[in-house]
Amino acid sequence: MRFIFIMIFFTSLFACEHKNIRGAYLEYKESKQNYIEALLDHDKLSQIFYLRKVVTCGHILDFDVRKYQKVLNKKLPSLEDFNINFAKKHHSKIIKKEIKQPKKAKFQNPLKIESNYVKLLTTSPIKLKLSSKMRVKYTYFNMNKHYYIFNITNAKLKEIIVKKFSTFDYKIVRYKQNEVRLVINSKKKLNLKYSITKHLLKIVIKQKTKTNINTSKYTYKVIKRNKIIVIDPGHGGKDPGGIGYRNIKEKNIVLPIAKYLKRELVNRGYRVYLTRKSDKFITLKDRTKFANKKHADLFISLHCNIAPRHPEVYGIETYFLSPARSERAKNVAKVENSAIGNLRNTTQNIVLNFLNKNKIIDSTKLALDIQRSLIYNLKKHYKKIKDGGVRPAPFWVLVGSSMPAILIETGFISNKNEALKLVNRTYQKRFSKDIADGIDNYFRKNP
Repeated sequence: MRFIFIMIFFTSLFACEHKNIRGAYLEYKESKQNYIEALLDHDKLSQIFYLRKVVTCGHILDFDVRKYQKVLNKKLPSLEDFNINFAKKHHSKIIKKEIKQPKKAKFQNPLKIESNYVKLLTTSPIKLKLSSKMRVKYTYFNMNKHYYIFNITNAKLKEIIVKKFSTFDYKIVRYKQNEVRLVINSKKKLNLKYSITKHLLKIVIKQKTKTNINTSKYTYKVIKRNKIIVIDPGHGGKDPGGIGYRNIKEKNIVLPIAKYLKRELVNRGYRVYLTRKSDKFITLKDRTKFANKKHADLFISLHCNIAPRHPEVYGIETYFLSPARSERAKNVAKVENSAIGNLRNTTQNIVLNFLNKNKIIDSTKLALDIQRSLIYNLKKHYKKIKDGGVRPAPFWVLVGSSMPAILIETGFISNKNEALKLVNRTYQKRFSKDIADGIDNYFRKNP
């Protein structure tokens, strides 16, 4: 009996410790994001508050937080002054929130955040993601055509999906208030098999090799419908950006390219939003905030390069967010970051260390696909198209984004030939089409 009692005591103790570690890790991640937002808002008190939480949670998790501790020591005033000032600014509600730990409740019952919508993942084979409450009923009948019907109860649908293949057609529609119907029909009887495992409805239709080649095209088109892209025309309003040959302003070039790009992507089945539709000034932080609110899958910022002392320099460059490895990338980033103000190198490195490595990898893939598409296609129609390459750089417009994000330098407006191309409508349309081809290629490899 004593042995059992001791075992129960130690298992309960381990469970409590495990919960504390999990809570510390969630608070560690949230505090890092809040610190970045406070940094962009120039809110020094909040910076200290959240940086202290990062260091405290890091010690609990046994992480190396010496870099963050150094920055904290430089910023940290006396402890009493800090608590008084922070309480005055944010009132007592924020301090109470920290005691209550509101985030903990979200992870106690994962069924509460389960989606009621049916989600189409792939079409060859057909895969539908369901929730635990959904139920599937299958029926088949033959009336001049063969019909295979799947009724999904306790389900909703965001948009109707209709696809036509060489041997069969299918559509997914809202049948009743809380019921979705998938109907597959064909002239000939299909070799159809279906299974439901772990809330995933999988339908396999065996066909000849020729039809399989055709279905892969339609697979990609359906996936694209669920993708949201935010395009950010740089600068605007009181911020003209770079001013180049014949007083050409950067803000007036990137806006029409962004509009052409939106039209091209919408025609291909994407959902697209612009951070600005007119000559309007928007802060760097609000641009990424807008993308996060829209739950975007990609964030693409458009800019123009400038080198007034070297008018012979030209070329197209694409950047992704990461510490700069070359002086060239640092200099370009300084120009584009001028709107946020001067920040110390140590502060920049702290923020860049907070970044998600997977997001940096995905941003690199996107940058490579778009750069290749631009250079390869534009060279077919124009001379003097130079590949400036894909480079890492600390652009602050990309810092707050929670999705893969890149910045495209469309060309040098200080160079006569490139500036005249960039103001040309035909060139702008081709440029936007080539970016869209690069996005297509990215999603083809990363659905």
